[in-house]
Amino acid sequence: MNNRKFKTAAAVTAIAAALGMSACSSEPAADEPGTSAGAEFEAGTKVEGTQEGAAPMTTTVPNLPAPTVEELNARLTKAMAGELTDEEKANLIEDAERDPKLVDKFVEAAKKNNVEAEITSVGTPADGKVKAPADVTIDGRPVEGATVEFVAADGGWRVSHVFTCNIVKAAELDSAACQE
Repeated sequence: MNNRKFKTAAAVTAIAAALGMSACSSEPAADEPGTSAGAEFEAGTKVEGTQEGAAPMTTTVPNLPAPTVEELNARLTKAMAGELTDEEKANLIEDAERDPKLVDKFVEAAKKNNVEAEITSVGTPADGKVKAPADVTIDGRPVEGATVEFVAADGGWRVSHVFTCNIVKAAELDSAACQE
């Protein structure tokens, strides 16, 4: 009888080992549902119309001349005033296309918090961006060391989404363009 218990235990262990090995196999069973797409991907199946080994496309930054204080103030003032066409909105605020209401929220936030901003000088453009020191007040209180960043884009220098989102978030508003 002891011999029979030993043979049964050995058979159960062998079956368990065999099942465990097949579960860990790197090759999916041909009849498993949903494995054909994964198997094709793993095998590196070429997709029609694609190119293997191509470097990702890079976006070139427009080579805009350095803006003047007057130009930046005009753009910032126009953006904060509202009443803009959709094209003007897209050309004044970076990432406005990510949230069609971003500029409206920016204007609402600026009015809600009585934000005033005036560019005082312009830094040197680098990597398609320029920082402009500004006199900024929120509800009449000056913001020390304030700068407004502008980003080069087709259509001119746009107010950066960072500045825009800071104003929007300060008014406890939300925008898809302002998500981390």
